[in-house]
Amino acid sequence: MAEPTITKKPGVSPVVSVVIVSDYAGGGTKAWNDLRTTLTAFARQDFDEPTELLLSEGAEFAQQIPSDLKTILPHLKVVLSPTTSSYELKNEGVRAASADIVALIDADCTPDPRWLRHLVNALRGQSNVAAVSGRTTYIGRSLSERVLSLLSRSYLDPGRTEVTHTQFISNNNAGFRRAVFLTHPLPTDAGPFAARMQSEAILRSGGQLLFEPRMRAVHDFAGWAMEGDIRRNGGYGTIITRLRDRSLPYAWLTRLGYASIPLFVAGKILNSWSDCIRCGRHYGVRWYELPAAFCLAVVVHLMEIPGMVSAFHGREITATAYR
Repeated sequence: MAEPTITKKPGVSPVVSVVIVSDYAGGGTKAWNDLRTTLTAFARQDFDEPTELLLSEGAEFAQQIPSDLKTILPHLKVVLSPTTSSYELKNEGVRAASADIVALIDADCTPDPRWLRHLVNALRGQSNVAAVSGRTTYIGRSLSERVLSLLSRSYLDPGRTEVTHTQFISNNNAGFRRAVFLTHPLPTDAGPFAARMQSEAILRSGGQLLFEPRMRAVHDFAGWAMEGDIRRNGGYGTIITRLRDRSLPYAWLTRLGYASIPLFVAGKILNSWSDCIRCGRHYGVRWYELPAAFCLAVVVHLMEIPGMVSAFHGREITATAYR
């Protein structure tokens, strides 16, 4: 498998631009090591069309960016901006990209060798399709890891083996038409789990969203501390996005204030149970392990309550590794 053909000659435009962002614990030793793994995976992509690869990072980390990254991908472009949040970094990366198709992937995700090929093929020739998302899993070294992968990553997965329409966009494993993304950028004032506002805006404008299960990426898993961080921020995002955008599904529930929290939690649990039945096998969860998945679904959604309370209080979550 050859390295993606990086645009070098004047007048040769890239087919796709890939924007890579460290959204979790950015600037730390582990984050740089995760980034090295991701860049190595892109150097091994089975895709021979002109490709632009960009690392979008905050200017405050300019002096900390390891010099060996260019050894892995010599033509990697570094986009520095005076921003702090992961969504701001993604927006800046897309603005700096030059291809009509732009891919977004987090620096702690390792794409399969044919990831770029499947992403481009899903969007090519379908002008009405605005974005395509891939299937994200954890390595799956234990039952709990496989179940948490299922519970955290399958919400947008139709559970099929072919390309299918979906109602969501992955926040760490997706490709967009750049023009659509620039028209509907990620919201930057509602925390790191507010991408639903973007996907709903695209759907309202007539854009279609696809799910390509062969666009596989393995997300790093840092244990229950990471899961707790995900859930606090997920709960916050559930409420704050509906307070900011009253057109989102079930936003009317927030008029009930704190009384809406049990209803949101119950709905999330039911949705997760449905996700488990529909997608379990694709995330390595066998049918006889589903009862454990059902129980863990209750646990993780209860963990979202503090984030929901913070949103109603108007307090941002500060004790988090998310940017």
